[in-house]
Amino acid sequence: MSGVKKTRRQQAIDTKVHIFNTAVGLLERQEFDSITVRDIVRAADVSVGCFYNYYSSKLDVYYETYFLADEYFEVTVAPALEGLKFESAVHLYFDYYARYSFEITSLSLTKVLYNSKNKCFDRRLDHGMMPVLVQVIQRALDSGELSCSEDAQDIAQFFLIAVRGQIYNWCTNDGAYDLREAMQKFVSRLLRAYV
Repeated sequence: MSGVKKTRRQQAIDTKVHIFNTAVGLLERQEFDSITVRDIVRAADVSVGCFYNYYSSKLDVYYETYFLADEYFEVTVAPALEGLKFESAVHLYFDYYARYSFEITSLSLTKVLYNSKNKCFDRRLDHGMMPVLVQVIQRALDSGELSCSEDAQDIAQFFLIAVRGQIYNWCTNDGAYDLREAMQKFVSRLLRAYV
């Protein structure tokens, strides 16, 4: 025993993360439609009430991925993009995006996330993934590296919407091709509209 007592807040965070990790682990062994909240709570060894304290539904657990992705883009990706030329930064940003979709998460989880009812694609834009891309574009606009009448937010939104189509296609093809390679080709085509 370490002798360090966790705060209630830290215990709550740990419990929420444990439920999420357990649900993701189940998804690697079972189809999403066959997983129930009872399966998740049984595997996580928590009560149903505890589950609903953190998540409103089974799908809500998997949507936690977006908040983790936002943190990943703020902490890991943003510093990697500093000082890069516009095209290089955009390519690297979307390489991280592709890698997140199959290395950090998985094909099975990405398939769950890419559905028409997913409102997380349109969540707040003042933190996470979107502002990282907006900053890259804004730097290029400010430096004259990118000359465009659109604002950085609109360009970033266009890129993200288009790239989600590439990931959706990869999902519908059961991950049959190299997503990182396909993403780089796709982003090159997108950039031609601006540079």
